[in-house]
Amino acid sequence: MIQATSVVFDYSLSGAILAAAVLGHFGLWIWLYNRINASGFKRKTIKRTEKAFVLSCGLIPLGILLIELRFHGATSIIESGSFWAKLSVVTKSYSVIVILFAIAVAPFWILDRPQFAISKNRFELMESEDLSQLQHPESNAALYIQGSGFRRMAKLPGNQIVSMQRNRKRLLIDSLPDDLDGLRIAHLSDVHLTGQLSTSFYRLAIDWLSDQSPDLIVISGDIVDYESALQQIQPVFDGLSAPLGTYFILGNHEKRLPVPTDVCDEFCAMNWTDLGVSNAIARKGNTVIQLMGNELPWFQRHPTRSEAEPAIETHERAWRLGVSHSPDQFAWGIANRCKLLLCGHTHGGQIRFPVIGPVLVPSRYGARYASGVFSKGETLMHVSRGISGVHPYRWGCMPEASILELAARG
Repeated sequence: MIQATSVVFDYSLSGAILAAAVLGHFGLWIWLYNRINASGFKRKTIKRTEKAFVLSCGLIPLGILLIELRFHGATSIIESGSFWAKLSVVTKSYSVIVILFAIAVAPFWILDRPQFAISKNRFELMESEDLSQLQHPESNAALYIQGSGFRRMAKLPGNQIVSMQRNRKRLLIDSLPDDLDGLRIAHLSDVHLTGQLSTSFYRLAIDWLSDQSPDLIVISGDIVDYESALQQIQPVFDGLSAPLGTYFILGNHEKRLPVPTDVCDEFCAMNWTDLGVSNAIARKGNTVIQLMGNELPWFQRHPTRSEAEPAIETHERAWRLGVSHSPDQFAWGIANRCKLLLCGHTHGGQIRFPVIGPVLVPSRYGARYASGVFSKGETLMHVSRGISGVHPYRWGCMPEASILELAARG
């Protein structure tokens, strides 16, 4: 009886150790994957490192298994007795490393789940329309998808790459000037013109935003991926305007273009304002709105002004609206006293699991700022899930276009 109990305990302990090692292993490589994708390294360097991480994640367990089978054999490993004692030094060492990593990171991983980080008391979802039916009928797939890769992937059960949520959110802002009460901001991010999706798909967002009569419009980066898709800019964004202006910045995917500023030339020709080169000023009533852009860590562009051209005026008392491609620049928005910071880049994680939410998120904070509304002090940050991407998959993470309506808090 005692011997049987000992064997049961040994197997239970071995199972717990194995489970902790597996969680630690995948947690370590996911942690590294997220952070390399948040870096400002060259795209080729990131992609090569990313592939090395994925290979390591798969090959290390395979290598460990082969080592144990080589020295012990499958029967010896599962025999009764001390499972841990039979393992090789290599396996033990790696297991200890990843288990310690899991123990150290687990509390932060749990606390950084978006459902805990989102500032639920700072916004209200006023309206939400899910266009989830787009991908089902074959006629719609033919209408919205141009690339064969996207067309094949769209047929996978639950894939939402040609779905869309059009939502309207009320953001509760501290010390909001009366002139800005009810101000409507159209926020788009991660448009990713690649040639895989048709103009008709993007116009589902653009036409709806236009119908909402926004006061100003902001795109927070990742607009074009390939040079051949530059010609799509004009038909996609044609007619989109707002009384307080239309503004954009670049994202990391513009680094893929031979000349990233070709995107800027196209937008500036349509009278959009490039916040990547300078601040801008808009006025609503007696209130000055100062718009500020941040493209770090991928771009740090500077304006080249002639001496005859007046500099953009600065206002210490202006109401400040920040635009950053990545939510990793939250501290920048706070330091610059932005009342609202608009971001993208994360795509919401693209795959959201029940309960735990997203896992792979290109941010130094992991999934903490994957999407939603977050606050620190008087700075509120809205992170969009974006419209599209280069990877043809989304599960539980529908693309979105948003109207953000400002209201005074308290």
